[in-house]
Parts: sequence; C-alpha cells; structure tokens
Amino acid sequence: MKSSMVEFTLPMVFVWLSLICITSSDGRQAQVDRDGKLLSLFQIITFPNDPCIGNAGKNGTCYTPEECTAKGGSAAGTCAQGYGVCCSFTVNCGGTRSENCTYFESSGNEAGSCLATVCPCSDNICQLRLDFDQFVITGPSTDDTPVLTTLAGDTAAGGQASTLGGRCLTDTFSVSSPSGCAPPSICGTNSGEHMYVDASQACNDLMFVLGNQGIGASIANRQWSIKVTQYSCDFKNLAPEGCTQYFFGSSTDIIQTYNFGNGRHLADQNQNICIRRERGNCKICYTAIDPADVSVNGKTAKKGYNAKDTKCCGYTDSGKATNGFDCIVIPGLRTTGADSVLKGDSVCGNGVGLVTGMTGIVGATVCSKRQPFNVRFRSDSFETDTEMGILGFRLIYTQNSNGC
Repeated sequence: MKSSMVEFTLPMVFVWLSLICITSSDGRQAQVDRDGKLLSLFQIITFPNDPCIGNAGKNGTCYTPEECTAKGGSAAGTCAQGYGVCCSFTVNCGGTRSENCTYFESSGNEAGSCLATVCPCSDNICQLRLDFDQFVITGPSTDDTPVLTTLAGDTAAGGQASTLGGRCLTDTFSVSSPSGCAPPSICGTNSGEHMYVDASQACNDLMFVLGNQGIGASIANRQWSIKVTQYSCDFKNLAPEGCTQYFFGSSTDIIQTYNFGNGRHLADQNQNICIRRERGNCKICYTAIDPADVSVNGKTAKKGYNAKDTKCCGYTDSGKATNGFDCIVIPGLRTTGADSVLKGDSVCGNGVGLVTGMTGIVGATVCSKRQPFNVRFRSDSFETDTEMGILGFRLIYTQNSNGC
C-alpha cells in the first residue's frame, strides 16, 4: 500500500521549545536542547492511500491535495483526519486510467464506439469488479418474426423457424480480458448489477457500441456510471475463477439475469452467478418471488427438470431443440422435504420446478448442497419459441445449516 507524506516546516522566527540558554565563560550564548542536540526544523506525517467515501457518495482514494491534482482527480471531502482529500477519478470515452476505484461515465452525447481503458494500479492486480451504479442503453430486439431457420444452433436449411429476438442489435457493452475469458456482452437496463473480469497487465478495455437507429427496439436515453474496483492477487475475497457475478456477505439475496424485467432475457449468454458459502451453512435453496419470474425461451419440460441435458441446455439428437436450448443450471438440484429427490442440474421453459404453475401459483423451492454454490444461465443466439415468455429469471436464495 502506497502512502502519502505531508511535511510541515516550523518558521525560523518561532522560539524553539525545550531550549535553554547556556552562557559561556566569554559571555557568548549557545542554544541546545536538554539532551544537548538541536531540534529538527520540520515534521513529517504519513498516511496510507486507503479507499475513502467522498461527499457525493462516490468512492475514492486518500491522497494529499497536491497528489490528487497531479493525478487528475477531483477532491470530494477530506480523509486521514483532514490531512488528505478523498480523491475520485473519472474516465470518459477515449480515456485511460490506472487508479483504483475509477468511474467510467457517460457525458450524454455518445454515439458509435465509446472505449475507456483501465490499467492496473500495481503489478499485483488480478481481478476487476464493475459495479453498474447506473446502466441504461438500448435493450435487445423484441422482434419475434421468424427470419431464418436453425439447426443445432447454426443457421441451416431444414431446421426450425427462428427469430433474432433477444440479441443486442442496436447497443452493446463488452469488456476485454487479455489474460482470461471475457464475460458475455450485454445490453438493456442493468443498473444495480455488477460484473467480474480477470485483470490484465495489458489493461482492460470497457467498450460501448451505440447504434444510430433501433433494430427491433427503441433507442434508450443512454446513461451509465460504472465503478471499477481493482483487487490484488492476495485479496482474501476474490471471486472464484470463471464467475460473472459474485454474491457474499449475507445468507440471503436476490439474483437475476441481465436486463431482467426490461422486455426479455439476452441471447448469447453464459452468466455464471457464484455465491459464497457463509459460515455454518451447507445448503442453499432457491425460490421465485412470482411465477412470472422464471421465464426462459423454449417450451417447458413436462417434469420441469432435466437430468440428462436432453430437454434443455442442448439441441437433442435431431438438432432442432424443440424444447429450446436456453436453460438455468443449478448443480445438484433437489426438491425439498423428507423425501428430497435429486432432479438433475438444469431447468428450462417457464420454470416448472422453480415455480409450481404458469400463472397465479405460489413459488416452489429447490435446494442444493453442491459446492461451490452457483447458478448459471445459458442462452444461444436464436429464439425458436416465444409463446412461453422470455423474461429471464429472478430468484431469492437462502443458505441454511439444515442437514449439515
């Protein structure tokens, strides 16, 4: 951790404290301290460059006022008992920053390609967390008109009628990951969500591509503020490898697909939602707030579950995926109760198993002891059946110690 230094010089005209006057035999006086040494003329105060919270609610780094100005930051309150300022950093399109806790913000008039580069603040940075404090761009296409035929996930003659609904055809947001797997590209409204990505010494690019006309969707009033936090390789709470999102600190929370509640779920997703096992717990259970909160493209399997990936998360032997490829994967999925039964790892369609009916029926609960806890959402590039609804999912999870 770097530290800032503040140096105070005492004016020469001040009387030195703890000094005594000694008169020599020839009448001359000498000034010494009680230990026979001259006092220093200056004092040095150091403080660590720790994270801080500014007046406007933005996080920053504690620097001296001079350091904050030299680094191009903005002072937003004080820190280090008033010796430092909480220095916040912002980057816009075309900019580059290497400070921790940098905000990538829109100016309100972006168009075309908008790229900001975030470089590591030290040579020991392994992970970035992007918090979407505000994130509104044009959502995915909602056009359900069949425009092509697909077979085994690719365009092909003799397949089934498919649409481009769910694809981000107007606006997209993506993050480069030179040292690892990049998270999926997204669009739509995702304020309050977050995303993890492997950091790289080659820097990470955060890119918006903004269309000038809506394709299957109306152009949104675009605005974003993304807080980028850098985590060192020895940070004790790094997200597990391969996680798109990471939830921790509470035994209960809400998880959902990107763009949930704003038209439909996104195509081309591999969203891996990881959940830290909190102390004393060994089981995690999931339930929907409302039956409409589990709605993934494709027909619902009759039994709701899929133990062999033949009903969802696959295209079947024929390649036509009559139940749809898109699915929710929960490892070690079991029903609740004394007669708990293993039900495979995936759920598709309108969430039979996660809800007990299509409309107006209370939610069901499924649980898992498989660790680490995670829920994965997978979707391909095309939609083949839109009758069942395609909002995505929103689930409440609760951890407990029952049966540990």
